[in-house]
Amino acid sequence: MVAAEYYDIWRLLSYPRSDNEADIRGLCRSHYLGDHDALCRVLGRYKMFVDTRDIGIASHLMMDGFWEMWVTEAMLRSVRRGSVVLDVGANLGYFTLLLADLTGPEGRVLSFEPNPRLAGLLDKSLQVNGFAGFTDLHRLALGAGESELRLEVQDSSPGGGRILLPGAGRSGNTTSETVVPVRRLDTIEHALAAEFIKIDVEGFEQQVWHGMTGILKQKRPLTIFMEFTVQRYDDPRGFLDEVLAYGFSLEIVHPIDGIRPIGREDIFAMPHNIDHMLVFRR
Repeated sequence: MVAAEYYDIWRLLSYPRSDNEADIRGLCRSHYLGDHDALCRVLGRYKMFVDTRDIGIASHLMMDGFWEMWVTEAMLRSVRRGSVVLDVGANLGYFTLLLADLTGPEGRVLSFEPNPRLAGLLDKSLQVNGFAGFTDLHRLALGAGESELRLEVQDSSPGGGRILLPGAGRSGNTTSETVVPVRRLDTIEHALAAEFIKIDVEGFEQQVWHGMTGILKQKRPLTIFMEFTVQRYDDPRGFLDEVLAYGFSLEIVHPIDGIRPIGREDIFAMPHNIDHMLVFRR
């Protein structure tokens, strides 16, 4: 195991992944604080507050100290220090903390999480790591317009909460439901200067896309990591064509190969229920 008190995340790009994961597990610590809260060390360097009832992400952070290492590595290769970066669908804030470290106080992080419980934990994580001064935490959902919509949540997987459009029925396995504010991304302060955007909003990606046209029409260099699950969209091919029409290249974050090109039809040849992290760059 590495001897350093805090793990050097740039080792992730120069050492075998199996070695890195073993080192990070060795540095992982978790402490229960009561009321379903725990404090854990992730990536061998960040302190994160998590909900112990969450079996989706928190269980991995508490036991392993990392999440989706292939995406973590890809972000290290894609974010420039001093840039404006956005985390849309921040969940507990694992990627928000990483992005804040990568862009540094010279840059700006905009983090969006509508679930009040998760946003509260993320706020504490930003403060304890010293990132709050250059990270704007927005406790709202992003969509095609300004409104209020229902958010359904399961305690066992709070990060998988779904924003429901008017008239949509509940999924049947909801633990709680709350009404959250919704805004267009291109109306948020600093968003027009974005160089990197991560979007993972459990099937609401197309609504987010329709609310960021002011960013897209600038035709500035931009990298977008967006989770894309074919079965979640009424017209997935049409949605993908909407994205590519803005002049983006099409790549995917492969679990083994990292960021690599992929053909449009190759996406639809894979299982439609699998979440893929697509990369769009221009």
